[in-house]
Parts: sequence; structure tokens; C-alpha cells
Amino acid sequence: MKVSIIVTCYNLSQYLPEALDSVLAQDFGDWECIIVNDGSSDSTSVIADAYVKKDSRFRLLELQNGGVIRARNEGVKASSGEYLLFLDADDILFPYYVGKAAQVLDSRQDVLIVSGPAEPFCEGSKRIGIEIPPFSKDTMLSRNSLHISSMLRRSDFNRTGGFNPDMAAGLEDWDLWLGILEMDGEVQILPEPVLRYRIRRDSRNKRISNDTLKELRRKLWEHHKGLYSKYFLDPVDTMEYRRLEYSYKKLSRMPGVRILNSIKKIFR
Repeated sequence: MKVSIIVTCYNLSQYLPEALDSVLAQDFGDWECIIVNDGSSDSTSVIADAYVKKDSRFRLLELQNGGVIRARNEGVKASSGEYLLFLDADDILFPYYVGKAAQVLDSRQDVLIVSGPAEPFCEGSKRIGIEIPPFSKDTMLSRNSLHISSMLRRSDFNRTGGFNPDMAAGLEDWDLWLGILEMDGEVQILPEPVLRYRIRRDSRNKRISNDTLKELRRKLWEHHKGLYSKYFLDPVDTMEYRRLEYSYKKLSRMPGVRILNSIKKIFR
């Protein structure tokens, strides 16, 4: 098996068919899809079971509710693909993505992560402005610029230890990508959009308080000191970090200005 797609779902059955249909629509067929039901109280199991009966590449893993980190890690354990791709139950893959990403990993051993632009949208499929900044290793230290549905090798995922339960309150995907980047490989960004991700008012990220966010940023520092210390003494409390954060916020409001160029100026 080439690609394992891990779809985690907790009480999002109203969106799940769109996510699974986008898996079925892939123009690349060497995949399996592990649907992880994280103890949902809605119709997630019924919907997932229908897809399992429709296509043998789907499998359903039923868990008691334990959070998205446990659900994703258990989904990986239940899978067998050489490459991994995580998909939230309310998001949608573009049909060419899995095949193109797998082709990159097949042909370039120096590439650790394959991703691409994501198009956020609200209810009713209305597209809104892009919220994820363009990827660069520098930007990743200040703000996560890789969405959860980026593709990576199972072997590299295992080397990081997987999603860290210490990040249960949030930013667990950012923590994972920083762990991969510490391996000193490349990230390949495909030019075309690869994911549509849904903006929901009740999403976990919308509920993170400022105090919790600061603590999570502290944990990122503790988990990846070697990577951060190339640029910062301490990424939360030092002037260097505040200058970097201010630079991003200021430039994000200026059309036509590349964030990366400004960030590089800080370190000259």
C-alpha cells in the first residue's frame, strides 16, 4: 500500500460524506482510508460503515472519545501505507493531490513533506481569503504555514514519535511539522491548491485562549529547542520573537509584500 489517508471524526457526520467522497475521487488508486470515529454520538459510524461496504479500501476504527491526537495516532497504527496523509472530517481534498504528492516522495528522497495551497471556505461552500501564509522554514518558527493534510513518510512520522499528547490543547500539527523539519530535509509545495478546509465558529482553534496559546508556544520551544535556538534565545519572551511576530502582523495587511523577505531582514 502506497498511501494511508487517516480521517478523524468527532460529531461531524454532517460533513463526513464530502470528505470521504473527495478521497474516492482521487485520480490515484493505491490508497487506503482509515476512518477513525473518536467516540461520536451522531451518525458517524453509520455513514462510515456505508463507505466501508462501498469500497474495501475504507476501514472503520471505533474508539472511545480521547481527542484528536490519540485518534490520529491510533489511525496510523491501524494503517499500512508507506506515506501518510491526515484529513479532518470537514475538509475536502482536490482529486489530483494524493497522486501528485506521492509521486514527489517517490522521486525525491530529500523531500520530507509535500503540501500545497489550501482554500478556506465557510458554510455554503463560500470561499474566503487565504489564511495560511506561504510556506518557508523561517515562517514556520513564527506561524504554522503547513496544513494538517500535508503528506509525509510513515518512517519520518515514527521518528518524531507521532502527535505529542502534550499538545492536547492545540497546535499539535505545527509541533509535528517542526519535528519533521528538524531532520534537515526539504518541503515541496505544489503550485495548485490541494485542500479546501472549512472554517467553523465552533472549531477547537477558535476556542483557544491567549493564555493557553502562550503555553502551547512555550511547549513548542521546549520540544524543538535545537531548531528555535538557531534564531531565538526564547521564542516567547525575547524581543527577537516580538519583532518577528509584529513583522508578520504588519506585512499581512500589505498587499504584494512577501513575508519571507521581511523575516530574513530581521536576521541579517
